[in-house]
Amino acid sequence: MLDSFEKESKLHSRRAARARQMKLMEEAAAGLPLSDEADQYSTTSSNNLAPDNNIAERFSIDDGDEDEGPPSIFTDTASSHLWSSRTGHDLDREELNFVLGTNNDNDGHGASSAASNNNKLKSFTSGWTSRKEHEESRKLIMMASRRLSSEPNNVNISPFGVDRDDDDQDIENNNYYQQQRHRIILPMCCLDNLKFICALSLLAVALVAIIVAPSVLVNRNSTDGEVPWNPWAGGKETPLDMARFDRIKDRILEHRISHASVLEDPSSPQYKALAWLVRDDERHVDLPQIDDEGSKMTGNNVDDEIALFQRYALAVFWFQTTDSEIVEESLGMTVENPRDIAWNNADGWMTSKGLCLWYGVTCHPHQSYGVKYDGDFHVAMLNLTSNNIHGVLPVELFTAFLKMTVLDLHQNELAGTLGREMANMVELEDLFLNGNSFKGQLPDNIGALRSLQNLNIHDNEFDGPIPVSIGELENLRELGMFNNQFTGRIPLSIGNLKNLIALYLESNQLTGNIPPVIGQLTALEDIRLRNNMLNGPIPTEIGELKELRTLYLDTNKLSGAIPTELGTLYKLDDLQMYENGLKGKLPVELAFLSGLTTLYLDANGLTGSLPEEFGEMHALEELIISSNEFTGELPATIRGMKSLKNFRGSDNQFQGEIPIDIGKLLKLEYLMLDSNQLTGVPPVELGELKELKAVHLHDNNLSGEVPEAVCDLRNSFFLNDLQADCEDDIIICECCTTCH
Repeated sequence: MLDSFEKESKLHSRRAARARQMKLMEEAAAGLPLSDEADQYSTTSSNNLAPDNNIAERFSIDDGDEDEGPPSIFTDTASSHLWSSRTGHDLDREELNFVLGTNNDNDGHGASSAASNNNKLKSFTSGWTSRKEHEESRKLIMMASRRLSSEPNNVNISPFGVDRDDDDQDIENNNYYQQQRHRIILPMCCLDNLKFICALSLLAVALVAIIVAPSVLVNRNSTDGEVPWNPWAGGKETPLDMARFDRIKDRILEHRISHASVLEDPSSPQYKALAWLVRDDERHVDLPQIDDEGSKMTGNNVDDEIALFQRYALAVFWFQTTDSEIVEESLGMTVENPRDIAWNNADGWMTSKGLCLWYGVTCHPHQSYGVKYDGDFHVAMLNLTSNNIHGVLPVELFTAFLKMTVLDLHQNELAGTLGREMANMVELEDLFLNGNSFKGQLPDNIGALRSLQNLNIHDNEFDGPIPVSIGELENLRELGMFNNQFTGRIPLSIGNLKNLIALYLESNQLTGNIPPVIGQLTALEDIRLRNNMLNGPIPTEIGELKELRTLYLDTNKLSGAIPTELGTLYKLDDLQMYENGLKGKLPVELAFLSGLTTLYLDANGLTGSLPEEFGEMHALEELIISSNEFTGELPATIRGMKSLKNFRGSDNQFQGEIPIDIGKLLKLEYLMLDSNQLTGVPPVELGELKELKAVHLHDNNLSGEVPEAVCDLRNSFFLNDLQADCEDDIIICECCTTCH
């Protein structure tokens, strides 16, 4: 009995709450100000007011069980502030349609439910007989909703503005209401023409499918088998304009800039470069348009086409040396981190800037834009020195730059071979590839580079013979090929290089004689043939090289006497012929080389005495004649070598006393006279040589005592290496660093 009474009480309270809600909505629809009176009125008249249960069910959230009392959103404590307590929620259009009697329910309640709702709301809509009044009422209710929703409230609000319970039962009973709130409400005109709108929408979708689908299929079914990827789009696939791709590709093949096979391979740097040019390059460089297919391009059209080829070739070089997989394949190495092969400086590369502003690229001056400009024009110079570039040189670097004058890539990590395509760079003047890991033979058509002035390919791994065609480089001024593995003889054609100033062939495996034709290179200033396996005599024709300043012939197998003709090389300042098999006496004519500063003749089989005339060599700083078979006394004229710093005469057969005149060599730092047959007492004049750092007097027949003045040099100056035969008291030396 008590339980039944409680249920009846709850049901009564719930119906009263709904009645108050309906009263508030009436006031809002009529444009009346909302106040607490509405609450009081609804409270006193709740017993007389009989709200329609269907209306409440249509508008509120159904709790499901009538016995559970009113839903939490309609509790008595909050009903008087139902509208004023709303925060952040305007009146739902669905609720508004319900109040005004507009039918917008098509999801299961059907027309019967809508009709029932309309009949039960005649008290609200009886005065609205025109569309204008209808629309004005809608606006009033919406305005009231927005005004009340702006009032502050710190309470957690349900969709209708009152606290809600969060138990599972309430959530389950809310489903129907949530479905109603998220339905898209269309205007009346759309509902009246719903079939027409649906048909129009389907037609638009069909048109889009017809237009887009064929282009996608064409790209996916192209001959290359896949749609290339844009490496800068974060993995987003973008189709190529295959018509433009093929058009540019055909021109590239026509000009023999690339091989056809690589342009068919999507993994090749050539394909990737062309794809970038067509799809991703914001510069949008394209082939010039020609009105008549049979007409030839001239003037600016030719320049534009070449500029496109060069932009393509630089892109090939970029992918060839920055793509990890390509670098790994070309060098046979593993790239642990892409940063390991990243260029030190790549400013401007692969951007929308003109290639003339890419780092390391210098274009020929433009008649309109000057020297430095944002454009695509003939490249004059590519200088990427010490830029951490890994990989091989693509052939496009030699086939696309017909007007390039300087290619400088030295001190990088480049490898591979140089192909015959290099001969295309007919205007190239400077080629610097030194300090890399290139290998293989030089192309035999290298002589086609007739404009070449500087060829530096040293410090690589080139091998094989020096091409005979190198003699065709008649404008060559510097030939640097040292520190490689070249074999065979020095070609006789080298005698044609009349303008050659520097010839660097040291540290290879060259054999045979030094060709006498070298005497025809009268412009030569520097010859370095050291550290090879050259044999035979030194050609006397070298005496014709009057401009010669440096001559390195050491570390070979040269034999015979030193030509007296060397004494006519008056500009010579550095002569090194050590570690050979030279015989005979020192030619007196060498004393005429008044400008000579360095003379290395050690480790040969030279005989005789040191000419007194050598005292006239006032500029000589280093005289190295150790490990020969010199005899006789050291000449007193040695005092004339005022600039001498390093005198090494050990391991010979010099006799007699150490000349006291040696004390005049005030710049002397190193005095090595060990392993000779010198006699007497070390001269006290040695104590005058304040710059001495090392003195070796051991393995001689000296006696007596090392002068105290020399020991003072040990204690107060730079002398830190003093050696003598003091171990068995042959000579007394209290300050020697080493006794023998």
